[in-house]
Amino acid sequence: MMPPLLLALLSLARLTAAADPVKVSVYYETLCPDSEKFVITQLYPVYQELKDIMLLDVNAYGKAEDYAIGDSYIFVCQHGPDECEGNMMIACAKKLIQSEDLFMAFTNCVMTVFTAAAAGPQCAEKHGIDFAPIQRCYASSEGRRLLHEVGVKQRTAAPDLHYVPWIMINDVSVAALPSPAQILNKPFSHVANKHLFRKSKGYLFLISFIF
Repeated sequence: MMPPLLLALLSLARLTAAADPVKVSVYYETLCPDSEKFVITQLYPVYQELKDIMLLDVNAYGKAEDYAIGDSYIFVCQHGPDECEGNMMIACAKKLIQSEDLFMAFTNCVMTVFTAAAAGPQCAEKHGIDFAPIQRCYASSEGRRLLHEVGVKQRTAAPDLHYVPWIMINDVSVAALPSPAQILNKPFSHVANKHLFRKSKGYLFLISFIF
């Protein structure tokens, strides 16, 4: 059985064969149960089936905070220090793993094992990834800098984030978009985010099925 988001994007693909790729941005946490479920049952299957029509941007930060200490940073994460380390590992992996397919496979494995950074070595081995550079990165000031940059990016792109996973379609939060029923029951001139509607009604399917 296909996950809801996959059904949505399949509908989108059928309706928008000639449209631009859909940008899907996700902000999540490496020890968040809702993030675990979303990555494993929706995001990764969608990526595998429809990566040709997606521009995927996956970021591990969520309801974290960071504080500058000298020229470095310390982090406070919703699910504790292990999650901070896991988020930092993902930030390093995103930079160091050149293949998006491998990065997504690694991310899916980490969320499946669900032990944050402790899952790194076995997931790297499973997918033929050299884990040593990733480990050096997240154990260093570079890892802290990269995770801080993810936090800056998230606060800029998703300032209203109040739960995770936080999903954005073409830089618009799913939570901020009108429902399909709201759109269809209003004159076009009164619909918010008209650019989404204008590109294709396929976006309606995406919002309808995403949860």
